[in-house]
Amino acid sequence: MPGSAGREGPSGKQGNVGPQGPPGPKGEAGPKGEAGVAGKPGSAGTQGPTGVKGERGAPGEHGAPGSAGAAGPAGAMGPPGPPGAKGPPGLKGDRGAPGNKGAKGESGLPDITALRQQVEALLGQVQHLQNAFSQYRKVELFPNGRAVGEKIFKTAGFEKTFEDAQQVCMQAGGQMASPRSAAENEALQELATVQNKPAFLSMTDIKTEGNFTYPTGEPLVYSNWAPGEPNNNGGSENCVEIFTNGKWNDKVCRDPRLVVCEF
Repeated sequence: MPGSAGREGPSGKQGNVGPQGPPGPKGEAGPKGEAGVAGKPGSAGTQGPTGVKGERGAPGEHGAPGSAGAAGPAGAMGPPGPPGAKGPPGLKGDRGAPGNKGAKGESGLPDITALRQQVEALLGQVQHLQNAFSQYRKVELFPNGRAVGEKIFKTAGFEKTFEDAQQVCMQAGGQMASPRSAAENEALQELATVQNKPAFLSMTDIKTEGNFTYPTGEPLVYSNWAPGEPNNNGGSENCVEIFTNGKWNDKVCRDPRLVVCEF
């Protein structure tokens, strides 16, 4: 039976170099080295063919004007050039000698006198027209019209429903009577008394019950309701009538009443 291994002996002498082995596989590329020193420029190559003509470039800036050339030989006169710019005003000239005295003009007094006479004549005509207009106005208002300030109330004497009365007054160029003061209410009372008929006024509470307004939507600035009115009797009294005593009452709009227009 072999015994156990003995101690390792001392290393022997280095042997001879063996033959070269086959080349190993190519290793991976190493990191890029630093740029080397620039080489000398090479010799110029042969000239290449002429390229295609490029597009025309933008015009360059105007150069400085050159010096004037020598005058050419005298020829035929050309057409005149355009007029130059207006020069600055010249210095004020010396005062000229006074001219001969003109002939004496006619006095203006006769013209002023004639003008005053024409004005006086026109004033007289205006006064005459005003008097005539006042007279014709009174005739026109009698007996079915009344004037209060710039306002005129007029009735034709017939009765209509509220809606028809509105149409009559609008077609005549006015509106239904809208008394805004005691004086205007008194004038309407006189017309109702002459006709002995109650008349419609323009105000209604159709939009809001109990809130009577003018046709423009404005609230009343004057009223003259009879005692206990307006009471909306029957639940359908949305219009207003004026009695011969000047008092107001809310009234059914479809009932006919005297038509009074306001101008």
